[in-house]
Amino acid sequence: MTNQRWMSLQFFGFFFTFGIFVPYWSSWLILSKGFTADEAGLIIAMGLITRSITTFYIFPLACRYITLAQLNRIVPLASVVLILVLIPLNNVMSVVLITILLSLIYPMPLAMHEAMASTLIRESGIQYGKSRSYGSIGYIISLSLTGVIISLKDENVIIYLMIIGCIMFVLITSFNAPVPLKTKIALNKVPSFHLFKSKSFLLVLAMCSIIQAAHAAYYSYAVLFLKTIGIKTSFTGIILIIAVISEIVFFYISDTLFKKQSVPKLLMYSISASIIRWLLIASFNSISVFIFSQLLHSITFGLTQFAFVKYLDEHVENKYFPFAHGIYAALALSLGSGILTIVSGYLYSISPSFSFLGMALICVPCLILCYSLSLVLNLSDQNRNLQDNIVGEVKKNATN
Repeated sequence: MTNQRWMSLQFFGFFFTFGIFVPYWSSWLILSKGFTADEAGLIIAMGLITRSITTFYIFPLACRYITLAQLNRIVPLASVVLILVLIPLNNVMSVVLITILLSLIYPMPLAMHEAMASTLIRESGIQYGKSRSYGSIGYIISLSLTGVIISLKDENVIIYLMIIGCIMFVLITSFNAPVPLKTKIALNKVPSFHLFKSKSFLLVLAMCSIIQAAHAAYYSYAVLFLKTIGIKTSFTGIILIIAVISEIVFFYISDTLFKKQSVPKLLMYSISASIIRWLLIASFNSISVFIFSQLLHSITFGLTQFAFVKYLDEHVENKYFPFAHGIYAALALSLGSGILTIVSGYLYSISPSFSFLGMALICVPCLILCYSLSLVLNLSDQNRNLQDNIVGEVKKNATN
């Protein structure tokens, strides 16, 4: 099996389970377990907070002691065990406790698979976009399939589908991993926080985190927003799937289209698309406008993800990959999203349009950050060229 195909399968396996967990877990807690909406919200919130700890601290820490290949096999096995433990539990506090334990392990591939992909890009030249597109494919398949099965059965099947998905993930991780992933890439004495000394890393991290977290209003309130503009519930899923399909298409062609583009230019595209997308939804209560905005998901989410990976490939050493992806997942996909979910909820209570307008305004400062990034990277390139010239002159003089 080629490294490209192996990485594609890993993305597919995890996001297949994620397509069950993210959209349907709250429904299982409320309709199957009998918890109230507030109790389910507490459980999910605790999971999100714990997820940020997992990706920021536990994943990079684990990489100091075991290889990515070993960790990749441990995660789905442990997840299956913890999900099985949830089945007989009906007490809120016990479910919260197991959810915290599950959230320490299960979401790890959000950062781990990105670190794997970054390593394989550097070591064996795989194409990130093509492999990552399989994650989106897995997500959309499980999202659609779970919806159909629930309509035929009931919400009780959600946890069993989750178990089946994790078992399938276990089988996928059993395939022999590429050689570069069988060695530890983060040694005990690697000063992970050294990354924060890099101005360009901080700028890229800030922009990518803001752009991704600004999806909070969309993720939390798109269904309600569509209902307010008169869309039937039966059509909501179809409309939301358009964004995932655009994401799949983007990832498949991204390496060809954007391989030679600079990171600041890619982020400028993402920032502009984000501002336009959220302004369109805020300004027009129109289904045709909303559907068009779904196509921009390939840029607001997909291109941002691609730009971050491209930056790491060009400017960061392998040994920092776990920490870099960990902090990105913690800020952009967990803490940042959680904070902006609260903000967008407050704005939505005033007006649905205000929620999306707020997300557009949050992205505006990124334009200044992007300009700063281009200046920092240009200066860095000039210093590197100057150093190369000096080294070349010293060698030349030594030879003479």
